[in-house]
Amino acid sequence: MRFFVFARREYERPLARRAAVEAPDTDAATEVARERFGDWLEVRLVPESSVRWIVGPLPAERVPEEEREEVAA
Repeated sequence: MRFFVFARREYERPLARRAAVEAPDTDAATEVARERFGDWLEVRLVPESSVRWIVGPLPAERVPEEEREEVAA
């Protein structure tokens, strides 16, 4: 399964997509996100299957550099 990780470090900043996690299930994805973002203020996982794209997603070559990082279990 693939999950998008949304996180922020400060309440004044918006929640933003920070990574994508490939994992066999939600528990495994949670552990990967916790290892990587455990010291952040807020972290949320969104299963890719729950996302309803209105516009997008962008082709890989058009994704901003800071959003390209992939985190794998």
